[in-house]
Amino acid sequence: MAGPLVDQRLERSRLFAGLAVPMHVNRPVHDGDTPLHTHDFIEIALVAEGRAIHRTLSGTAAIGPGDTFVIHPGSWHAYERCQGLRLANCNFASDLLTRELAWTREDPQLGPLLHQSHGAPLQLTLSAAALVGALHEADAMRALQAVGAAARTALHGHLLLLLAHLAPFAPAAVTSRAAIPEPLQRVLAALDGDLKRPWSIAALARLAGWDRAHLIRTFRRATGLPPGAWLAQRRGERAAVALLTTDLPVALIGAQVGWSDPAYFARRFRSLFGVAPQRYRGQLPCPPQTEGQPDAWIQW
Repeated sequence: MAGPLVDQRLERSRLFAGLAVPMHVNRPVHDGDTPLHTHDFIEIALVAEGRAIHRTLSGTAAIGPGDTFVIHPGSWHAYERCQGLRLANCNFASDLLTRELAWTREDPQLGPLLHQSHGAPLQLTLSAAALVGALHEADAMRALQAVGAAARTALHGHLLLLLAHLAPFAPAAVTSRAAIPEPLQRVLAALDGDLKRPWSIAALARLAGWDRAHLIRTFRRATGLPPGAWLAQRRGERAAVALLTTDLPVALIGAQVGWSDPAYFARRFRSLFGVAPQRYRGQLPCPPQTEGQPDAWIQW
């Protein structure tokens, strides 16, 4: 049976190897295209200079100085047609959000920025002053990252100051969302873990321990979508990843995400991404990330 073509996940075990604090900042320069990839850590990418096209599963957009992305584990992206694209990438382990930064879940500005369950990278456009401030904090973190555990407090402090520069520029639709309560986290994890299951509102309500109305209301407030629309979006995203990173038959990909009828899968996919699955599959200018040169991807 056909299967994965390449390894596209960039892993924290390599990025943070040898670092006492799981944070890493780099300042890469890109020209041309970078492969589609994802990571198992959180990345904040600040565009300092240059131009490029930023690709996510949802499409492409032109980017330039001030554009900033908060990229959560499982989000896919690539930079294409880069022209002197200078980035500051601030990477840190998502474990911090359950330990030192756990309080941010309840913060009205930082919660929506940091505590996302999935989806496309969150894009912000900073003012010139905010960009200068954020780059300053990223460079301070970069200077400290090799110091070791003695710099832990300072690293956390500079990360929070960087986030403070970003928070005012988060889209209103994101900052208006409530923090995700633990029962709803269980529901989202269950949906994401078994996309092909024919879920019902009643089953999800039982899983959360809520009545149907409370589930629907809380789900929409926290995610911006009702349960059915969220599930369809997540199915489409999972299908998009499989189309771009495997040679599995299109019909089989649809069945794996819960759309077993090929014609129905094609309709649903087109409604989400604007093109048919087969056409979507052939759009990348270069293949997904491979493990060619050790640690080369760290410079992205």
